[in-house]
Amino acid sequence: MKIQSRASAYGKIVLGMGAAALLLAGCAKHAPKTVATAAPPSGHIYPVAVDVPPPVSPKIKFTPAEQAKVQQAFNVISLKSALMVAALSCNQRDQYDAFMHSFQPHVLAAQRTMDAYFHKASGRYSGQKMEDSFITLLANNQSVSGIAQGQIFCLNNQAEYKAVLAIKTPQELDSFVTNQPPTARVASLSQGQ
Repeated sequence: MKIQSRASAYGKIVLGMGAAALLLAGCAKHAPKTVATAAPPSGHIYPVAVDVPPPVSPKIKFTPAEQAKVQQAFNVISLKSALMVAALSCNQRDQYDAFMHSFQPHVLAAQRTMDAYFHKASGRYSGQKMEDSFITLLANNQSVSGIAQGQIFCLNNQAEYKAVLAIKTPQELDSFVTNQPPTARVASLSQGQ
């Protein structure tokens, strides 16, 4: 009898859980089903402005001018990382090399600013470890974003490279990674074609 009442109790629990799941599923708002089609390339497909990790201690301070310079450097390095992910994933190495050839001094200056930030924000040795972790996580997140885009990732990156390779000065590059949201950049690109 005890086994039968236990089985009955478990059956009621399972039945109750199943009913609750069905009720919740019926209440959920379902997205309308659409047929997947390849979207046209959009250019500037990912945000390159990244959050700067805070210093390890509240005693470590940066002036507003230092913070702005650091943020700009992080944005440039984020773009470089995203372009590298595209180069490796989509066989766009020639475009990446052209970008680096054009902007290597500016990218290296941004890298030195980032290095200095991490060393001040976390100390010389732990700063290097923190920076390495940040760069790895950044590239991993950009890769995951690319995987989520599926087949259009490489098409989107062709448009992104077209926009980046049209940039002529470091100041234009800084504007590209900071001042222009992706949709504004796409609008200005489509007007120029």
